[in-house]
Amino acid sequence: MRYYIFLLVIAWFLQSCGGHSEEKSAEPQVQFQSDDPVLTGLSQIISDDPENADGYYERAKMLVDRELYDPAIDDLNKALSIDSTKAVYYHLLSDAYLDYYKSGEALDVMEKAAEKFPNRIPTLLKLAELQLILKQYDGSFFTVQKIMNQDKQNAEAFFMLGMIYRAQDDKERAINSFQTAVELDPEIIDAWIILGDLFADKDYKIAERYYDNAIRLDPENLQAYHAKAFYLQNSNRIPEAISIYKEINSRDPQYTDAYLNTGILYLDQDSLDQAFEHFNILVKIDPQNYLGYYYRGITKMFGGDKSGAEVDLKQSLRLNNDFEKARIALQELETL
Repeated sequence: MRYYIFLLVIAWFLQSCGGHSEEKSAEPQVQFQSDDPVLTGLSQIISDDPENADGYYERAKMLVDRELYDPAIDDLNKALSIDSTKAVYYHLLSDAYLDYYKSGEALDVMEKAAEKFPNRIPTLLKLAELQLILKQYDGSFFTVQKIMNQDKQNAEAFFMLGMIYRAQDDKERAINSFQTAVELDPEIIDAWIILGDLFADKDYKIAERYYDNAIRLDPENLQAYHAKAFYLQNSNRIPEAISIYKEINSRDPQYTDAYLNTGILYLDQDSLDQAFEHFNILVKIDPQNYLGYYYRGITKMFGGDKSGAEVDLKQSLRLNNDFEKARIALQELETL
């Protein structure tokens, strides 16, 4: 798969370095492997109709999914040059820039979109979200106010307002905003989860009810289960927390954080065999997870396996050279 992506990127680079046609309608010359029938089909559609803006947009969506941002951005700019009336083109272009670590360009695109579609609430919400991500809190707040000037009962605007207040550590206003959001639209699952987190910080019993509301509304939402399990873990209700983490892994065997937290809880209880089992599964699923190696190494150290512990702790440091806990553990290991 990596080799395929490498060939695709090289093909794109060679094409971009070549001569430029003077024909206004010529599409970007992106080459794709013939074993990708959907991309090949889209390229053929574009070749047959170089003014097909939706064709460029659909191909860009697939390129973004494949993290091929340069050709995706070119496709989206071409689509916008043909038809600048589609807000979704701007949205995807902003996403592509943001995923490509070009946050300034992403913001520029959404600001242009908001100027072009000043009354389009999804565009304003996306701009407010991006401003929040970039910590432009005043700008995000101003954009949310624009939404509320159009729709004073917009639940997503109140949710975004809560996110702004939360980022500024104004918990009371954040709680009020999130509560208004779920009153207006109980289906905003993230608001229920965040409310649980905020009340858990205040040590209110109501936190658990917020998590339960999220789970009841979306029984497939593993983040809601995780949030509740973490709350139970911090409330020293260990068996209940472990039970939920195991439920998460029964639903999604690739959910690594649940293995990590379960292992830590077993380690705290001196249940070394169970702890080792969960850390061992974690590093097999995610060999780049430095925490998995660290905790497996600690488990081995507690179990008397000094050489095994040293191997794991060194591997943890190789994966994250700045991880001071692993460095300290290695020093302690030498004294045993």
